Amino acid sequence: MIRRYRADDLDAAAAVFTAAFAASPWNEEWSVEISRTRIKELMSSPQSIGYVYEDSSGIKAILCGRRLTYLHGPEYVIDEFCVSPELHRSGIGTAVLGYATDELKKEGVVAMALKTVKGYPSEKFYIKNGFEGNEEMIFMYRVLDKNKE
Repeated sequence: MIRRYRADDLDAAAAVFTAAFAASPWNEEWSVEISRTRIKELMSSPQSIGYVYEDSSGIKAILCGRRLTYLHGPEYVIDEFCVSPELHRSGIGTAVLGYATDELKKEGVVAMALKTVKGYPSEKFYIKNGFEGNEEMIFMYRVLDKNKE
């Protein structure tokens, strides 16, 4: 079942996030506590809208984003989207994204935006699901503490 994220989903969502980003190709070492904090921060604003996929054993996917005003109408900016590693390539991600798209369109959202890593499976996933790169935009990043690189 796919549904809107609720505050009581936080612990299960953090477990999915931790497991998803520990897997290849990311291989990132997120603790459950840091994952929990990140999701809580992302989902704490009035503009936050999230979705989860849940089966009989619990939450298996989470989509966190924000509905933001833009010139041509409201956009949904995807901040984080992950599926439990054992369900990769099962269609769950496409189903969650499709459900979110349908719901957001009903609410007047006119576009979706996100960032992902070039060449990673996530890039192919988003292209398969109708996203396009934009040659006019560039992602920029600045490290403020060189000891934290």
